Amino acid sequence: MANETHSPDSIAVAERVRELMSRHGIGKRQQTTELCRILDLSFSQGHRKLRGNSPWTLSQIKKVAEVYGEPAAQLFGAQSLDPGMVGAIAQEAIFSIGAIELACTAWVGAALEAGSRPEFVAYSRLGQWRVARHDGTLYQSAYEVHKIEIYPRRAETDKPAIAVVDDDRASADNLRDYLERSGFTAIAFYGLAAFTEQLQTQVFDGVVIDWLFGSQTSAAAIRAVRASENPDAPIFVLTGELLTGKASESEISQVIRNYDVACYEKPARMAILVADLSKRLNRP
Repeated sequence: MANETHSPDSIAVAERVRELMSRHGIGKRQQTTELCRILDLSFSQGHRKLRGNSPWTLSQIKKVAEVYGEPAAQLFGAQSLDPGMVGAIAQEAIFSIGAIELACTAWVGAALEAGSRPEFVAYSRLGQWRVARHDGTLYQSAYEVHKIEIYPRRAETDKPAIAVVDDDRASADNLRDYLERSGFTAIAFYGLAAFTEQLQTQVFDGVVIDWLFGSQTSAAAIRAVRASENPDAPIFVLTGELLTGKASESEISQVIRNYDVACYEKPARMAILVADLSKRLNRP
């Protein structure tokens, strides 16, 4: 999986959101869950946002601020960068450059005074803020623009991230591909060590894991998931060795009781497994 880039702006906003939540009594371990509730995100997506790995939209920033009754401007921190920004308000806008129109965030200041010639102006048309270079055109109501931010339009997915852990590469890849076609983001791991190492830096919305890995079972990995930042992630254990006696029925039963996991025999009926996973994640 490619490393995610950290935007300085995203990191700064994430830090201010965490501070805001802390001031309102939301503990560190509850902050991701709270953000997911506010913005209707999967746990993994909320976790990336709070780490600054995922870009923040203006509407998301405003929504978080509104929930806690605080001004959205404090989450930007833009006014501290430039004294001229004082009084400017961030607005979602369309930036027109000739025939090209780009979505942007514009910091809109005071109404233009007669004779003023700022480089860019903002005006409202049919309820939508628009930004253009000042070319002498007379707008009915135009405002000075202090700052314009344009971001590449990366598709922001809130697909749940599912870990598929199996030392049989063909089985892991087949299930990963099926989950991807079913609307999930799936990542295949071909051993317990690789999965538990990744669990130190990434959270998953669900885990599908084989029971036997040579002489080892996945019990320790399951315990690690329950001790991770998303301890409530649904876990599905797969095994094809109950009839052969290689897998201990009593050990699997104990894991089911202690760690609230579901067990499916191999080869798993993928449609049924995905339906169960979707239900547990409250997905249609």
